[in-house]
Amino acid sequence: MSGAQDIENIRPENRTQRYARWVIRHRWLVLGLALVATVAAASGLPKLGLATDYRTFFSEDNPDLAAYEAVENIYTKNDNVLFVIRPEEGEVFTPRVLGMLRSLTDDAWQIPHSTRVDGITNFQHTWADGDDLIVEDLVADGEITAEIVARAREVGTAEPLLAGRLVSADARTTGINVRISLPGASKTELPATVEHVRGLLEKYRADYPDLEIHASGISMMNWAFAEAPMRDMPVVMPLMFGAFVLAIVLFLRTFSGIVGTLTVLMLSTVTAVGVAGHLGVLLDPVSSSAPTIILTLAVADSIHILVTWIQSLRDDVDKREALVEAIRVNAKPVFLTSITTAIGFLSLNFSDSPPFRLLGNITAFGVMVALVYSMTVLPAVIAILPVRKRVRAGQGRLDRLVDGFADLVVRRYRPILATVGAAAVVLSLSIARLQVNDQYIDYFDRSLPIRVASDFTVQNLSGVYTTTYSLEAGGSQEVSDPEYLAAVDAFADYLESRPGVVHVNSFTRTMKRLNKNLHADDPGEYRLPDDRELAAQYLLLYELSLPYGLDVNDQIDIDKSSLRLDVTYGDVDMAVVDAETHLARAWLAEHGTESMRTADATGVPVMFAKITRRNVASMILGTGLGFLLIALILVVALRSPRLGLISLIPNVLPAALAFGVWAWLVRDVGFAVSVVAGLSIGIIVDDTVHFLSKYAYARRDKRMDAPDAVRYAFRTVGTAILGTTFIVAVGFAMLGLSTFRVTSYMGLLTSLTVAAALFVDFLLLPTLLLALDRRKAERPETSGNLAGVARAATKAATQAAAL
Repeated sequence: MSGAQDIENIRPENRTQRYARWVIRHRWLVLGLALVATVAAASGLPKLGLATDYRTFFSEDNPDLAAYEAVENIYTKNDNVLFVIRPEEGEVFTPRVLGMLRSLTDDAWQIPHSTRVDGITNFQHTWADGDDLIVEDLVADGEITAEIVARAREVGTAEPLLAGRLVSADARTTGINVRISLPGASKTELPATVEHVRGLLEKYRADYPDLEIHASGISMMNWAFAEAPMRDMPVVMPLMFGAFVLAIVLFLRTFSGIVGTLTVLMLSTVTAVGVAGHLGVLLDPVSSSAPTIILTLAVADSIHILVTWIQSLRDDVDKREALVEAIRVNAKPVFLTSITTAIGFLSLNFSDSPPFRLLGNITAFGVMVALVYSMTVLPAVIAILPVRKRVRAGQGRLDRLVDGFADLVVRRYRPILATVGAAAVVLSLSIARLQVNDQYIDYFDRSLPIRVASDFTVQNLSGVYTTTYSLEAGGSQEVSDPEYLAAVDAFADYLESRPGVVHVNSFTRTMKRLNKNLHADDPGEYRLPDDRELAAQYLLLYELSLPYGLDVNDQIDIDKSSLRLDVTYGDVDMAVVDAETHLARAWLAEHGTESMRTADATGVPVMFAKITRRNVASMILGTGLGFLLIALILVVALRSPRLGLISLIPNVLPAALAFGVWAWLVRDVGFAVSVVAGLSIGIIVDDTVHFLSKYAYARRDKRMDAPDAVRYAFRTVGTAILGTTFIVAVGFAMLGLSTFRVTSYMGLLTSLTVAAALFVDFLLLPTLLLALDRRKAERPETSGNLAGVARAATKAATQAAAL
């Protein structure tokens, strides 16, 4: 039946048609109001900010973050800048290099918000002079003699507080660690710190071209969270927009359709992101991808409306009548797809990580804005612009290909169903090959300075993943208790023996050194004092001898009731850190003093090691509820419980297929994987909704049998599904260019899921419909009684289980 005949058979006009005619009639008013709304929203764009703290990945009630901050409140903050220096040739223990290190150490004190600087040259070396304890810089001011170099090398390569931490085993690399404590009063604090650090890098690289110098650390990583989006935007957005324009031109081939679609894209994105700016949102590397996703998803509604419009034009329908018909035919499915897409993104609110919640909320709002503009701005623009005659020139090549494909699916549905089912089983089982890899430094692309510096640090000096234990002594001044000190030292020895650990920083090693010093530097006395009063005197004497800024408050709490112990891991996955913290907790429960037995590891690696597991657990609930709500909406909208149940298969399966393919191509996944299922469900359901709505319409209203209904669905929405899938897949694939791996993996996995959804909707869904309807090929689709619904549900469930 032609488009003109369809229109003539619709009597009387429904509300959707009357609405469409109103929009066309008042097109300039509609367009003007949309532009005013967009400009008002756009005024919020300058108010957008960028998050500059890794803590943004953790909710305020995250117990791991709370534990970490509690330890920081007892001692000092862990935020730092680590300068790593390595000569092109030879060791760091030469007069020239030591002089450079002494100068850089002095300059590092001038970094904004620096509270402590530790390096070889200002290491507080202790030694005995008769009955006196001497505490002084290892390389003091003045000429650096051969004797000073020799002493610095001896101490630097043997002292437990330096070796493996600030001096490499081969003595060719050293580090200068700068503690940073930002007051949090201004957004300019971190940028000022990083700018000063990079200024020092530039200066010393110019003065010492034979030295390789990098800056890593928590503070530099925090700035990288803001730097990654700033680097991505100028690359990803233009490429993505160019790909969209090319795809829209290829699929629509009509100037008015292209202009209308691009207008909807731009207005939707600007409105959604502008409103976020008015709300004072701080974007991060994850949520900063929201504009790209909104641009991607805003295409779908316009494509479906325009494809129907073009098909009516080719049936010699008047331009405006064709537009009314396109809106009538697509209003319901477009509304359904927008709602289900929004539900999918809103399910991200179950995520334990705030950036994903923010991404979900901004995108869900943007999707609904795109719905409004697709039903207002798009028809208004189409009504204003002229249509060239070539648009009316018969069936397009792509349409003919889709019709031919539909005939093939109908004729060969049994072998296609069997083949697709087998492939689905193989790929779904391949998910077992996936392995979680959440090394958060690897989140950053190798083109970013933080990644270059961190990799250099791991390869040449020490690790970048540090966990912290706060070991309670049982009361004020109890850190001098010999039994407690012995237990702490034994725990440090245990940790040093564990795989992946490259350094353990324990104050007990300082106590051993003090005991040796105050026994005439006798090497045999390098042990803990066995008397409480003696240990307390050592500690007091040492504290009184330390210069300002180099006290022990970063290792001992102010009332001497606990010690801090830091464990540095090398190039290990966070799963190793997680496993080792469990074993360490068990060791403390068995061997520690009573006050130590409940101690647990804290730190950035611990938080990232647990965030994936925590996020997966929360998203299982969120994704499950999203699936349930979407299924209920489809049951009501399609007026068929059976089709609603069948729709679950093409909505669930694509994610499994995508993860199966990923398991063979990449294998590694991070905590971004935990949100992909929830993020993609609302996207992949779009094509299912359009296909099933047309199939149900053909069966119920046009009284077609199952094969003809499948052909009708392909003919009316097949081209649009191909276009939207291509554009959405390309849009998310562009996120794969992000310099932030969480965003990159999320984009690539979602793109793969969208492509898998096309595979399922074009091959599995129609063949499944044909298989389930083979016994009633001539009977129109109805909702049926409860028994019939139960039988249909049983069939669908059996078929799904077989797949």
